[in-house]
Amino acid sequence: MVPQRPSPGNVPPPQSAADTPIVRGRAHARAAAAIRNGLQDLLAADVESWPERGFTVHKQRTVRTVLVGALDGVGVHLKVFRADKLSDRARDALRGPRGEREFRNLERVRQLGLPTVEPLAYGMTVAGDELRSFVATRTFTDAAPFRFDLPAAVQEAAGALLRRLHDAGELPGDLHAGNLLVDAAGELRLVDLTSITHRGELSLGERAAALAFFCKDLDGGALDPVARPVLAGYLRAGATIGGDFERELMLATHRWRAGALPSFGRRAERSCLHTEVGERRRGTPRWAWFVGEGGLPATDRARLQEFVASPPPPDKTGRRGAVWLLPDLVVKRRDKGAAQKLWTAAYWLLFAGVDAPTPLALCTWRGQGFVFARRSGPRSLAEELRAGELDAAAIDAAARRLGHSLGRLHAHGLRNRDLKFENLVREPATGKVHMVDLDGVRKNAVPDQRGAGADLGRLLAAWRHAGEPGGDATLRTFLRAYLRCQRALLRRPPIGRVLRRAEQRAGEWRQRHPATDA
Repeated sequence: MVPQRPSPGNVPPPQSAADTPIVRGRAHARAAAAIRNGLQDLLAADVESWPERGFTVHKQRTVRTVLVGALDGVGVHLKVFRADKLSDRARDALRGPRGEREFRNLERVRQLGLPTVEPLAYGMTVAGDELRSFVATRTFTDAAPFRFDLPAAVQEAAGALLRRLHDAGELPGDLHAGNLLVDAAGELRLVDLTSITHRGELSLGERAAALAFFCKDLDGGALDPVARPVLAGYLRAGATIGGDFERELMLATHRWRAGALPSFGRRAERSCLHTEVGERRRGTPRWAWFVGEGGLPATDRARLQEFVASPPPPDKTGRRGAVWLLPDLVVKRRDKGAAQKLWTAAYWLLFAGVDAPTPLALCTWRGQGFVFARRSGPRSLAEELRAGELDAAAIDAAARRLGHSLGRLHAHGLRNRDLKFENLVREPATGKVHMVDLDGVRKNAVPDQRGAGADLGRLLAAWRHAGEPGGDATLRTFLRAYLRCQRALLRRPPIGRVLRRAEQRAGEWRQRHPATDA
């Protein structure tokens, strides 16, 4: 039986509470009586002044701002949408304002008997010369986003809630763990249903894709050991799901990862949670600043700007550009296009969880680009090995970390054709082995295994050139870490074929570079 929408003439409770119209100048809304007076006063002011009226900015993104406060003594969350892009404006014109759309979606899901935050109002508010849509919901007190370390009973309840939603024919487009709230008593509430659609009976692939997205922060998606209670709750909450559901979940996780990597890489080019991009002005350097974890404080930016204005003599020069090794920073100068690729590659590795220096800033000007990153350590792995500074335990730990990083790199469809010990730096504080030269990083399709053998062969040549530190035990440690990481990410590489290719490539490297550092 195909699930149908609730009939408009026979809507079960709760009924819509936003039955009171409000008009304040250009702003207009419909609101529940409980917050009508407070919202009417608030709409008289510009959105930018709402923090002065007792509201706190809870989240701020390129497409929306969420504020928290109270209206007429009722705790509320106000989500205000932006429509800066042409695509956003076209979508709003076609589908209606996002504030009203989310309000209607919340109402519909509540009418199905599923727990959501309570919608209280929607409308259009003034922001400078613009009108922006908004939605107001009642604050779910003492709630926090769902986590996979919660008690098994709560996780199973979350899985059961997802199953009920899917069995009702509802397919959310943005339901991840952060959009499911849970309070201290384990009570659950769905939030942020702007993109939910009624699809009727969901296919096996649609269910798998929704579960993979909900578990996207886990290496194994919905098949990750940490997510077992969620998956168990999902499977037990309804009829037996036919077909090879486990395979569909694995494929859905691969597809999500394949699409998410380039999407995250585009964050390097636009202002978002991780990046602050300056305006494009003729004859002026354009800066992109990394503002994620480990980024440079805004108070330190003048130092980098002064460096670009008057760079000292570089420490290294080559066909690709110049390199400066400062006590705490590494600066690379490349052609503009190469610098932008280097900057994007740093974001790819950040998304993939590969050990690499934290990117700090990109400056493009007059056809050139300066890429700034934190310096991982004073010397490369090759220099440490030549100096005999690493004992057997340190060599074993470095091999394990390197195998882990390379496994993550390949599982995300990335390759690095310039892997050598000179381009690896061991971070003294953590023992992580950072890939510090990202000019050779390239992106393949996730299932594509081509290039994996070449990367392994390059490292194998470097290890042999260094005198095989740690002997065969080091090689086994590296390969175990590599395979363990691949399996955690649901990859099953043809390891025999990859290793044969690695041996071939290692021999080719030694023949071509007999007297160079591998």
